[in-house]
Amino acid sequence: MPALEAAAAGIATTDFGPANAILMGVSAARLHGAIPRAIGTAVVAVPAQRNAITLADRTATVRFVKRDTGRLDAERMNTELGPTLVTTPEQTVLDLARRPDLGDAEDEVRDAVRILIARSNVGLLDELAAAQRARASLRRARDWASAS
Repeated sequence: MPALEAAAAGIATTDFGPANAILMGVSAARLHGAIPRAIGTAVVAVPAQRNAITLADRTATVRFVKRDTGRLDAERMNTELGPTLVTTPEQTVLDLARRPDLGDAEDEVRDAVRILIARSNVGLLDELAAAQRARASLRRARDWASAS
């Protein structure tokens, strides 16, 4: 049975194509190694509204978030079902700080942000925050990182 993140990417890619399905938030943090334990919700950015799916083979949910996927900073990563797009550490920091409750893993979000912000390019974080009107999210992420 594939990991939840791989299954979610496969479902979203089938519906929206490989360039329009991007693992984000807690799912991206999991693939970047910033959330070590498996969680029961996967989050995928897609270009159109789609209802969440409850998987039949396990207790898990795939949540779809309508985003302009062309504006997200993403990179290709391999999963056991093949390559998929995943938000970069910098984009993931902004997404987690913007919506810490998205993905039902709020307890892990602050630690994930601390881990990812330490790996992030400061200039790229500032650039993405400005372009995406996410300066408040970046301030929150930096506050969390400095509170450790």
